Amino acid sequence: MNLQQLYYFKTIAELEHYTKASEALKVNQSSLSHAMQSLEQELNVKLFARSGRNIVLSQYGKLFLPYVTQALGALEGGISELRHAIDPDTGIVTIASFPSLAEFVPDIIVRYVSETNRVDVRLRTDQEATYYGLREKLLDGAVDLVIATEIDDPRVGSVFIGEHDFVLLVPKQHRFAGRERVALEELDGENFIAYSKDSQLRHQYDKLFRKLGVHPRITTETAHDIMIYGMVAAGRGIAITPMPLGGAPYNVCLVPVEGASRRRLYLMWNKESHLPPAATQFRDYIVSRGLVFDEYRQRMKNLSITNREDM
Repeated sequence: MNLQQLYYFKTIAELEHYTKASEALKVNQSSLSHAMQSLEQELNVKLFARSGRNIVLSQYGKLFLPYVTQALGALEGGISELRHAIDPDTGIVTIASFPSLAEFVPDIIVRYVSETNRVDVRLRTDQEATYYGLREKLLDGAVDLVIATEIDDPRVGSVFIGEHDFVLLVPKQHRFAGRERVALEELDGENFIAYSKDSQLRHQYDKLFRKLGVHPRITTETAHDIMIYGMVAAGRGIAITPMPLGGAPYNVCLVPVEGASRRRLYLMWNKESHLPPAATQFRDYIVSRGLVFDEYRQRMKNLSITNREDM
């Protein structure tokens, strides 16, 4: 049994006439008859019966037809989806990033669509709280592109897109609120909301605190920025996070940290796996635009200044 026989069977069943089916399929009648005879022999049943000059489905043909129709329909649907997926103007792009970049990723997607007019491309976003989770998704092929700190692996291609500042988050009633900046040494003994131990940032700051001899009192651990915002707002402690792109969370003040490094961000892809055309187009757009994250941060800063001046 092969797909050609199933297509022939379905067409004959719908038209109930060998000559009409032959014309529709653009094959000669003898080939059509031979194909149906072979199919019937393989199934060990008669699929058709004569009715004057026409042919009709036998009881076995009627039983078989719905399954053939369903199978061929599913196959055609898969072929259609595949064609859409590999078309750079209608394909699918899956982008994963840190939750702290939740405002930036939609912004760059809207910018891409508006500047390229690829309105039919389906851009899907995914969030992963940890660097290691993003690395696994990229290398396993679960996503096409990742925006995060650089993944140190020879299989990963990358382009630098900008730097993300770190800030100290404190409740509005905290003694650090309103300060121009705070030194890391001043955090010794403070109640502290920390990233979970499987976070890259947690390892970096644990190492830095040990070097400085600073021992914050960790009250809560979480992988999610939004949970940290809520804990700080509730007065559970203070925290160091990437600058919230949506502005200061409710009941929280943002204070620059003296001597804090910046998080370097990259757009990354797996060089050893096939990158769909739509994802390739998106990647090349980012590469051609350069420091898109820095541009976004500056644009948001300018917008904030303009809004304050208009008040």
